[in-house]
Amino acid sequence: MLLKVHHGTAKDRMKAQTIQALTGILSSVAGHTPTLFAVVAGGPQHWRNSFLSTCRGLAVDESIADSLFAFFSRRVEQQFGRELSAGKLLDSLEVSTPPTAREIDDAWEVESFSSEQGRRHFYGADGHPEQIIKQLREH
Repeated sequence: MLLKVHHGTAKDRMKAQTIQALTGILSSVAGHTPTLFAVVAGGPQHWRNSFLSTCRGLAVDESIADSLFAFFSRRVEQQFGRELSAGKLLDSLEVSTPPTAREIDDAWEVESFSSEQGRRHFYGADGHPEQIIKQLREH
């Protein structure tokens, strides 16, 4: 005899998917300060539109979007006070950018386990490759 495995109704699956999506959104927004500031600085209408668009097909509506926005706004106020807006806080963040090719090149250090005589043989009178590297960069 075959056992019937109960996979739940479509409504149960939708509920589980919605809960999973909302949990992910809450943790990704509230858990990442720049994202939290950007959401709150964008305002409730922008959040509502983005949220509803992202969660299309799930069991969400405008009231859920508005409740999430209120939660994010309160989170910013609780952590950083009411005197600073999320936009100002977002502007104050230092955004790290990837290093430029020049910065990467300048960061190289050459380690040599050769003897002093060997380094002079390969790198010139001062025994350091920096001059050769500089010449190669210029060409």
